[in-house]
Amino acid sequence: MFLVLLIHAALALGVVAARSRLGRSSFAVGAFGPLSLLVWLITNGRSIADGIPHRETIGWVPSLDLVLDLRVDAYALVFLYVIAVAGICILLYAARYFGSDPKVGTFAGTMVLFGGAMVGLVAADHLLAMFLFWELTTITSYLLIGYSDQQESARSAALHAAMVTGGGGLALLAGMVMIGTESGTFTISEILANPPSGSAKMGIAWALVLIGAVTKSAQFPFHGWLPGAMAAPTPASAYLHSATMVKAGIFLVGRLAPAALMAATWWQPTVLSIGFVTMIIGGWQALRQNDLKLLLAYGTVSQLGFLFLLVGSGEAKLLYGGLALLVAHALFKATLFMVVGTIDHEAGTRDLRRLSGLRTSLPAVFWVAVLAAASMAALPLTFGFVAKEAAFDGLVKSGGGLVALASFASILTVVYTGRFLIGAFGRHHPGHEPATPLGPAPRNALVWAPIVLAAAAAVLGLVPGLVAPAIDAAVVASRATAKAGKLVLWPGLVPALGWSMVSLVIGSVLLWQNALVQRATDIVGSASRRLPSADGAFRRSVAGLLSFADRSSGLIQSGSLPRYIAIILLVAVFVPATALFRGGISGGSMPVGGLLEAILGLLIVGAAATLLFTTRRFAAVLLLGGVGYGVAGLFAVFGGPDLSLTQLLVETLVVALFALVLRYLPATFTPARFERTMRLVVAVAVAAFVFLGGLVAFSSRQAAPVSDRYVELSVPEAQGANVVNVILVDFRGFDTLGEITVLAIATLGVSGLVLPIVRSRRESP
Repeated sequence: MFLVLLIHAALALGVVAARSRLGRSSFAVGAFGPLSLLVWLITNGRSIADGIPHRETIGWVPSLDLVLDLRVDAYALVFLYVIAVAGICILLYAARYFGSDPKVGTFAGTMVLFGGAMVGLVAADHLLAMFLFWELTTITSYLLIGYSDQQESARSAALHAAMVTGGGGLALLAGMVMIGTESGTFTISEILANPPSGSAKMGIAWALVLIGAVTKSAQFPFHGWLPGAMAAPTPASAYLHSATMVKAGIFLVGRLAPAALMAATWWQPTVLSIGFVTMIIGGWQALRQNDLKLLLAYGTVSQLGFLFLLVGSGEAKLLYGGLALLVAHALFKATLFMVVGTIDHEAGTRDLRRLSGLRTSLPAVFWVAVLAAASMAALPLTFGFVAKEAAFDGLVKSGGGLVALASFASILTVVYTGRFLIGAFGRHHPGHEPATPLGPAPRNALVWAPIVLAAAAAVLGLVPGLVAPAIDAAVVASRATAKAGKLVLWPGLVPALGWSMVSLVIGSVLLWQNALVQRATDIVGSASRRLPSADGAFRRSVAGLLSFADRSSGLIQSGSLPRYIAIILLVAVFVPATALFRGGISGGSMPVGGLLEAILGLLIVGAAATLLFTTRRFAAVLLLGGVGYGVAGLFAVFGGPDLSLTQLLVETLVVALFALVLRYLPATFTPARFERTMRLVVAVAVAAFVFLGGLVAFSSRQAAPVSDRYVELSVPEAQGANVVNVILVDFRGFDTLGEITVLAIATLGVSGLVLPIVRSRRESP
């Protein structure tokens, strides 16, 4: 499996490096990435399906327990087959879809890298390794969605997707760290074998994980980024939003649901609620779209909601139907996206109100669309029907009216599926100029790539037993249970079939009365314009964040040096002070000085306190120097003559420099009362923190001070009796070198600023 990942990475880099010579052939070369995955799956799939997971491990940072640990079981096998088959067809399709744009090679390399990231995500058996691939999919999808970067809509859509999924990724990381810490391991298979017990902390951790999955799989209320991502070229939409990226969240909840259910009783009802709401919203929005691609996008949102609740519920019988539906969805949705891409490529538009005559001018595309759409609507004899029957059967056995809600959402699916076919291949809408193909019908990958996926779906619909063993093995591997469902062409007269027929009949009637449905959607849409939408909520959130950033920056970055210093000091005080007070404050024993130390201390405190109230600049400089001289005196009293001398020299130089500068400043300054009060508060806070911090540090010492060791080794190791010099030159010589370097650089910088001014004054008359 590591070899497969390396092949993807090498192909991605090679395609980008040779993009000028390969052109759109870059996609054909990149197709060897998913092809290598397919070969690996065929070679190893049998043993994996038999219950023997494939494992590979490479040390990353072993000291931190960071490893690239890969484990492919039967559950991961289903997702990997989807990634491989869809990837090959879509990349070959893209080789005919794109023209001679010089950026095509980069786009192809990014798609291959994205596919490799998805492979790593599915195969990862370490939480942090999974997160690494998770975020790589976010970055690459941002680049794919924003391919047409000269268009504002593409840039906005890419940023929307990146912010939503990236924010969810941060939540996911926090949840993973908490789960791994509580479990004592970051290995996913070990966590599933021995899940951490339920607690408030683990409840928060699983909630964070769920947020990551919800954002990635475009679930309510974060579903708005997926329709916007249709700004990406059609091959990217077909790959990201039918077979790969949005399935990452589905994969995650399916993988971790058994452990989540052990620690969070709210997991299942939350997943079911989110999934059903997403189904309804996506299906309803699909009815209102005139762009074929957006219609499919909202349909994808609806079907992802169905997959989310089935796979993430934690029940084996629902997982069975969910995995079957996942395979069906990847086949028919990737096919339909490629059909839309072909229509757009040949007719120059995706507006269903303008398309006309495509049934006769693009007959192969039409029949492919019919096969895929029939599977999406779950008509009998299609694999979509077989998969949905398995899902409905699980919902019926789960009870609680779940199947009724799913049936209602399926009615919407039937209606927007029919609207897609009629709009794409029927007569054009009155009042709109019709659009027809610009040339002869294509006879290349624009046609046969979707034909392959549509044919695969048709074969599985007639012979579902071809995929049933893989689904059985996946459920057994994920839930450690026996066979939980069945895939059959005819389920018999069972309740699930009745619900399916109800949705088909009602959906067909509504499709027949399409004009009435459209008037109803327009009325409801007009009435609901004031209601919040996912896209509107995102835009308002971004606008609010930018407004907050402007205000906070204006408050903090005010141009006032005293304010900057106050902020720095307060942060330096209050951040470590939290740890100081949580650990407790102990007075301990402090060294008691003599009369001279007390006098010097009083002089320092008096000068510092007087400094707060003086209004003359020269007096302030003298008082500040007095504080420094008092500290120098303490150094001398406590046996540090070299430190005392250094302090005296520095303070004298600083006072002299201040005196030179004061020539150009007013003699007095009168800060406002509020400003004076704030300075007093900051000064007291810093003083109190330094005093208490020193007290705690001194009283908390447990080991012998390092200074004793320096004194002991000064003469025998460094051949020097002056301990301070030995420390600076020998024991901490590199620190001293660094400090000298900083001072030298600062001197050069100051010289570079001052010397030009001096020269200009000398040269001026």
